[in-house]
Amino acid sequence: MAHRFINDLKEGETVESVYLVREKSFDITKKGDPYIALELADKTGMVDCRKWDALKSLFDSFSVDDFVKVKAKVEFFRNYPQLKIDSIEKADDKSVDISLYMPVSDKNRDKMFEDFLSEMESVKNPYLKTLVNNLFADKDVAEKFRTAPAASDFHHPYIGGLIDHTLACVELARLLASKYRDINLDLLLCGTALHDIGKIEELSYKRSFYYTDKGRLIGHIVLGVNIVSAAIDNIPEFPEELKNLILHIILSHHGEQEWGSPKRPMCFEAIILHHIDNLDAKINGFRHFVKTYNDPDSSWTKHSKMFGEFLYKAKISSDNMGT
Repeated sequence: MAHRFINDLKEGETVESVYLVREKSFDITKKGDPYIALELADKTGMVDCRKWDALKSLFDSFSVDDFVKVKAKVEFFRNYPQLKIDSIEKADDKSVDISLYMPVSDKNRDKMFEDFLSEMESVKNPYLKTLVNNLFADKDVAEKFRTAPAASDFHHPYIGGLIDHTLACVELARLLASKYRDINLDLLLCGTALHDIGKIEELSYKRSFYYTDKGRLIGHIVLGVNIVSAAIDNIPEFPEELKNLILHIILSHHGEQEWGSPKRPMCFEAIILHHIDNLDAKINGFRHFVKTYNDPDSSWTKHSKMFGEFLYKAKISSDNMGT
């Protein structure tokens, strides 16, 4: 049975295909009828689904992160597909081609990692250089760093997303340092390189992207501080002030406490990294959302949780701007 990709679904067609269960819930309508609500996914996107008049035993027969075979009718709501499921059953994992379900960066991950290490070669401070070299000399850390997504949904949510995001931030840091000469470039590059390293422990990405228990309980910021702090403690005579600054940059990179930062940025390089991180996340988040929810008949996406708005996605040319 050929796989039917979610971004190819057409209104009114009947689909028989296998999808990955991202979310599931068992609910009751206002009339008291039970139903199953699902979010199914493949590498092209996600689709909301309903199985009406469903038994609890059917709901319990599969779990989040299972593959399920469904037969369903495609219906559209506000220009986006939904599946009205006729039948659903758990699929045999051995019969599934995992490459159909895991979004992967369209960039070469090994090349991005090589470029990242090359950028780090320019760090002159011996303590910071040793810190970065020691961390990424660990084969397990290096493999997770170039494999992990940067997030489960909003930005860089694909295999290789973490190295993609980090390299982009490092390149932006160097660009800003060429403009603002009073930046401590070594400190900014090192802080930028390590700001999201906790995500190698926060996120699971063996089948779909979700948060580990450690990730939910502690979060990538504190996990990153723990990783970096332990690495620093293995470097003899690492300056205390330098340690405090690097850890502060990691702790504060989300900028605001309501955004998950234990501390607000309080040094020049921390302020710069916060805005670099936010800029690259928002740019990638916009592109990802437009690509995932692409209605060719509209200039707008559906409502984005990340931006809190509908997004205008029509191409803007110079002809449209009167130039």
